[in-house]
Amino acid sequence: MGKALSLALLILISGYTAKTQNVVPAFDTIEFNRKLELANWLTEYDYFSQLSTVNLSRQEEYTGLQWFSFTQEHLWHTIGGKIAGEKFSILKHVVIDSMLNISDYHGHSDTSALLAPGYALAQADAHFQTVRDTSNIYFTSFVHRNTDQSISIWFLPAFQPSGQAIYGCEWEYLFDSTGKNLLKQFTYSENITGLWIGQPRELRMNYRNSDTPTLGSLFFALSFCDYFTRVRIDTNKSFSILTKDKAGKYTWSHELRQGF
Repeated sequence: MGKALSLALLILISGYTAKTQNVVPAFDTIEFNRKLELANWLTEYDYFSQLSTVNLSRQEEYTGLQWFSFTQEHLWHTIGGKIAGEKFSILKHVVIDSMLNISDYHGHSDTSALLAPGYALAQADAHFQTVRDTSNIYFTSFVHRNTDQSISIWFLPAFQPSGQAIYGCEWEYLFDSTGKNLLKQFTYSENITGLWIGQPRELRMNYRNSDTPTLGSLFFALSFCDYFTRVRIDTNKSFSILTKDKAGKYTWSHELRQGF
């Protein structure tokens, strides 16, 4: 949690003059920072969701539920429920306070606003089941209400029971505000790589089939950066490098490839 909250954004940009133009291309820091902010949020989501569900999911009355988390008034909430007929029914609602204590939530919440993300998650999970059945990879799901009120459901590789961390694949299902209508699906699945987490070393992530770092690549970098001396994401147009100084401060730097 602390790592995700304290990662600094210091964008150092270097580029090369295009061969056929007299202008210096620029790295798209706006798009990168947008994805980085979301990736930071996903690391928090992952942390708090695991805290709240690790014990609940083992209790018989809560097995088989769909779980998702959200923030409200600076606190993390976790909802457990299931599809019943044409709607999502909430069966468990817990909150985590600033001391990381987990308790049942008895305050006011807009139930109608919570049903749509739950329904979207259940639908996305049904679509994604084929991937789970054929990939032999454990995934974590993430639910996010976007600024336009659409709902994104992401599936990213979880830390595997074998002790490996995996990157190179990610899925997003985008639903409308009701959570019932799938608008589009995004899939990135190239060069899937598993890494044993152990002795710190430099990591070079191959995303040469993408023009920019993907959300999944940034989530992986933020989640596991403490286990590497440096993380470098290679894309088709640039290099993005995450390093840590002696004070423990993380810094991103970017460099465009020659010809862009």
